[in-house]
Amino acid sequence: MRYCKNCLSPDTRPNSRFNDHGICVPCTFTETSRDVSYESRLRDLKAIVRRLTKRRKNQEYDCIVGVSGGKDSTRQALWVREKLGLMPLLVCVAYPPRQVSQVGVDNLSNLISLGFDCVMLGPAPQTSRVLMREAFFRFTNIFRATEMVLFAGVPKMAMAHDIKLILWGENPALQVGESGSMGASIWDGNNLRNINTLAGGELGWMIDQVGSAEKILPYQFPDVELMNTNQINTLFLGPAWSNWSIAGNSVFAMPEGLNIRKDGVLSTGDLMGTSMLDEEWATINMMLKYYKLGFGRASDFVNEEIRGGRLTREQGSVLVERYDGICDDKYVESFCHYIEITIENFWAQVQKAASPLLFKNVTGMLRPQPLFTPGVDLV
Repeated sequence: MRYCKNCLSPDTRPNSRFNDHGICVPCTFTETSRDVSYESRLRDLKAIVRRLTKRRKNQEYDCIVGVSGGKDSTRQALWVREKLGLMPLLVCVAYPPRQVSQVGVDNLSNLISLGFDCVMLGPAPQTSRVLMREAFFRFTNIFRATEMVLFAGVPKMAMAHDIKLILWGENPALQVGESGSMGASIWDGNNLRNINTLAGGELGWMIDQVGSAEKILPYQFPDVELMNTNQINTLFLGPAWSNWSIAGNSVFAMPEGLNIRKDGVLSTGDLMGTSMLDEEWATINMMLKYYKLGFGRASDFVNEEIRGGRLTREQGSVLVERYDGICDDKYVESFCHYIEITIENFWAQVQKAASPLLFKNVTGMLRPQPLFTPGVDLV
């Protein structure tokens, strides 16, 4: 495992890339952006948006913004309306009732109260539960199917409402390191289908579980030809903001009515209590990612703070070592009850998936212990 020389992003991140100096893509992008005029970037973005949103007769909405009601979507929706002068239709691909959190429900209600129209859709709850269980045992990734329907729902609604422009928040390649989404420019989001969650892999396992191809239609991202035929374009907004980050978006959204998580960092590993608020099992998936790849929720926050000059690499290493992989047992118990397995079944699967190169105690019921120190390459 090799770390970026500037931040704590490891090369175990799917689709990560380092340059010849050992620097990851987001750190390189941040460095090249230091002398950039964000007013100039905003003008560039506005020019692209004007070209793609020529208002048609009787058209009610200029664009679609995918939302959950959390910090990012609250900021995006308000920014699109106030900075770009557009009328967005918000689309929320909601979790099933037994999965969604009350904080998430309250935040979505708050977003609507701010004056936006919002369409909600979601997969059949029983289908979702069956696929979540299978994804856990097959991939040790409880959101393998869920994230597919979250990403697929927005372009499908764009085509259904004949809206040509989708506005997305962060550019995953430049701001996280998921280079599969890299497009022709910093704004181009048309390759979002190529991120690790969506790209590759056949869907036969899903059909086997639910019994018919029709039941997994909500999970299938529209193909390129269909998107081109309908002239659907996706743009990223994040590169237009000098302070796009977990902290920056949280500070913006909380005065606008954002409700934050009441559980502390020792339950979730969430250093600000503002990430993935719409449901609680994301904490489990972050823990699973940590055991498989060696980084988790705290790493994502710390890396942004290092790039922003608010933390040193050494300070970040202490936080990552302390908080990555944290997940309160109550979330595990709730999830096990939902997919009808025992706690023993859960931990047995975690032990199978945990990397023996990164962790010891990968057998039995003991939680794996790291064999690495954040920021120190492991050969």
